[in-house]
Amino acid sequence: MKNLCFIIDSLSGGGAERVVLNLSKAISELGHLVHIIILENKISYEISIDNIMLHILTENRKLSANKFWNKVLLARKLKQMVKDLEKKHGEFDLIVSNLEDSDKTSSMAKLHNLYHCYHISMQQFLAQKTKHKKYYKHLFRKFKENTRNKYLYNNSNMIAVSKGVMRDILDFGIKPNNIVSIYNPFDIEEIRSKSNQCDEKIPQEKYIINVARFAFQKRHDILIKAYAKANIEHKLVLMGTTDKPADEDNLSNIKNLINELGLENQVIFSGFISNPYSWMKNADLFVLSSDLEGLANVLVESLIVNTMVVSTDCPFGPSEVLTGDLSSFLSPVRDVEALSINILRAINNPVHITEDYIAKFNAKTIAKQYLSLTK
Repeated sequence: MKNLCFIIDSLSGGGAERVVLNLSKAISELGHLVHIIILENKISYEISIDNIMLHILTENRKLSANKFWNKVLLARKLKQMVKDLEKKHGEFDLIVSNLEDSDKTSSMAKLHNLYHCYHISMQQFLAQKTKHKKYYKHLFRKFKENTRNKYLYNNSNMIAVSKGVMRDILDFGIKPNNIVSIYNPFDIEEIRSKSNQCDEKIPQEKYIINVARFAFQKRHDILIKAYAKANIEHKLVLMGTTDKPADEDNLSNIKNLINELGLENQVIFSGFISNPYSWMKNADLFVLSSDLEGLANVLVESLIVNTMVVSTDCPFGPSEVLTGDLSSFLSPVRDVEALSINILRAINNPVHITEDYIAKFNAKTIAKQYLSLTK
C-alpha cells in the first residue's frame, strides 16, 4: 500500500480542488492511503471517502502580518505537519502540490518526493496578472514573476495537466528535473450517477450553461455578448463562485453588461452548486469562453453526461478535449461572432458524443499514472 499526500490552497469550489478530490478517491479505491493538506480552512465539498484523511494547516493562511515572515512560518508549519503525519502513518511515497501558493509553500518547506502539478498556461497566467498595470510596472512585474517562477520550478519535478501546458512550461524557459503530462481524472460512473439526481432548482425552460469561477480570464463578457448575438430562445445559466475580491468586481461588471444588453430576464445566476452535473446534463449546450485553461475540466464533464460543448480555442486544454468532429466547435479566443455562430451550430446540429471522446480521462487510468511516480 502506497502513502500519498496532496497539498492545495483550499477545497473551495474550483476545478483544481475537484481534481484533487477525484484523484484521491481513485487512488484510495485502488487500495492506497491518501492525505490532503489544505493551507486554508475553506471547504465547499463533502469528503466521506475511506482511506482519505484531511488536514487543515491554518484557518486563513495568516500567521504573521509581515508578508515574507508569513511565508516562512507557513512553510515551517507545513514541514512540521508532514513530519508528524509521516511519523504516524509512514513516509509519503509521493507528495503533490497544486496551485501557486501551495507550490511556493511546499518548495520552501523542502518536502521530499515532491511534484508540483501545474493546471494552467504559465505564460498566459503571468500576462493576465500584469495586463492592468501601467507600462513600467507591467515590465517590472513581468520580470519579477518570470524570475520567481524560474526559481520556483527549475530543477523541480512537475506534472502538467495537458500536453499543451507541458509545452508551455518548457517554452517559458523552465528547466525541471522531471516533467510529465497527466490529464485530470474523472470518475465517469459517479458523474453520470450524480447527473441523474433530481434538483428542483433546475430551470424548466431550455437553457445553455457555463460553469466557472467569476474570474476575468473566464471571459463571461464574451459569452454574454455571443449569447445575445445568437438570439436563441434558451436561457443562459451562469454557475460560479467569487473566491477573490477581483472576482466580486468582475461579477459586478458582468451584471452591468447583462443590464446594458437587456438580458436581465434571460440570464440565471445559480450560485455554487455542489452537484453541477444534473444541471449540465439537462442543458442543451455547455459553452466555455475562457482566455486560458489548463485542461478545461468542465468540457470533459459535459461530454461525460452527453451534453454538447462549444469552446474558445484557448491555451491549452480545449483542443485536446474537443477532438474529431467536435474540433470544428472551437472558436478563436475573444471572437464574439465566431462563438455565437458555434452556439447556433451546436444547438441545431449537435455531435453524437461517444465513449471515445472521454476514455483517456478515466480516473482509474489517471490514478495509475500518478502511482507510477511513487518512489
